[in-house]
Amino acid sequence: MLSKFSTKHLRSQRGAMFGLDARIALAIFAGLSVIAGMAVFGTIRQTDVTSLVSEFDNIGKGYINYAFDTGVDVTPGATTGLGFAALYEDTPVDTLGWNGPYITRATKQHPRFGQYDIVQGRIDTDAAPPASVAANAINGAWVELTEVPCEIANDLDSAVDGDTDPVTVGEQLDPTAGNLRHSTTCAPGSRGTVWFLLSRLMS
Repeated sequence: MLSKFSTKHLRSQRGAMFGLDARIALAIFAGLSVIAGMAVFGTIRQTDVTSLVSEFDNIGKGYINYAFDTGVDVTPGATTGLGFAALYEDTPVDTLGWNGPYITRATKQHPRFGQYDIVQGRIDTDAAPPASVAANAINGAWVELTEVPCEIANDLDSAVDGDTDPVTVGEQLDPTAGNLRHSTTCAPGSRGTVWFLLSRLMS
C-alpha cells in the first residue's frame, strides 16, 4: 500500500514527465522541419537548374536560326547585353535577313540571375571565361549569364557536362572545361558568371 508521501511524490512527477514528453516531441518536430526544409530547398534549386538548361537550349536554337537567316554570327556589343538583344530585336537596325524575334525573352535582364549577353570565345581551350577567339582555333558563340549562385552553377555543370569525374569518383569535372563553364571557387552565398556554348562560329 502506498503511503501518502509516495502518492504525493508520484503526482508531482506527472508534470515533469509531461514536460519531458513535450520536449522530446518538440525536438522530433524540429528535426523533421529541418529535413523537410532541406528537401524543399533542394527541389527549388533543381527546378532552377532545369529551367536554366531549358532556357539555354532555347537561346541556342534562336542563335542558330539567326545565323541561318542572316548568314552571320551575332556580333558581341560594345556594351553588356547588346549582342544578346539581336536575338529579340533587329539591332543594329536593318540587319540583312533578320526575321526574328528568335527567342521569347524580350530583355537581356534575367528576373533573378543578372544579365544575359552573347560573347565569342574558344571552344578548344579550357578557360572561364572562354579564351579570346584566335585564328586557326575552334571558336564558338557563348551565352553569358551573370549573378548565378555558385551552388546552381555547380549543378548546371553537372547537368550539362556530366555529374562527376569518370576517373576519381565523387570529384567534380573541371568547371573551366566543357559546354558549361563557370568559376572554380564556390563560397556559400557567392554569385558568379556562367557561360553556355551556343554554336561554333560560322567564320
